[in-house]
Amino acid sequence: MAEKQERRKREQKIQLSPLKKEEAKITKSVKEGDMVAVLSGMEMMYIFYYMGSYHCFIHPFDSEEGRRKAWEDNERNTAMLDNLSAAADQLFLVKFDPTMNLMGVMVAAEKGIISFLDMTGQLPAEDMDFMSWQNPSGDSESDSDTLKEKEKDA
Repeated sequence: MAEKQERRKREQKIQLSPLKKEEAKITKSVKEGDMVAVLSGMEMMYIFYYMGSYHCFIHPFDSEEGRRKAWEDNERNTAMLDNLSAAADQLFLVKFDPTMNLMGVMVAAEKGIISFLDMTGQLPAEDMDFMSWQNPSGDSESDSDTLKEKEKDA
C-alpha cells in the first residue's frame, strides 16, 4: 500500500524547463505528450495536444480568468503554432504524467514559472505611473496638481 502511494505521489509532479526560442518546436513537443507554456507580455498560453487537435488556454499572467481555443491538426495550424515562438517573450516545456488533471498541471506550471521569473529577476512588474507619486502625508501628487498650486500662488 505504501509503495502504491509513493508511486502515485511521484506521478503527480511536473517537470518544468525553459525552452530556447530558436530551437523550439511547439507542435513536436505537444504531440509527444508534453505541454508548452508561452509567455508573451502579460499573458500566458498553455498549448497541448488532445484527441487529434491542438488546444490552448490563454489568460492574463497570474490570473484565474481566461479563454480557450482549439485548432485541428493540419499543415497551416502546425506552422502557425510553431511560429509562436518568434512572438514569445519566454517558452517553457512542461512534462507531466498523462493521467494528471490538465488544469492542475497548468496551475503547477504557472507557479513554477512565476518562481523562476522572480528568482531570475525577470518577473514583469506592475505598470507604474511615473508621473504620480505619494507624498509623505500619503496624499497623491502629480505634476498637474503641482502646476495648479503654482498657478494659484502666482
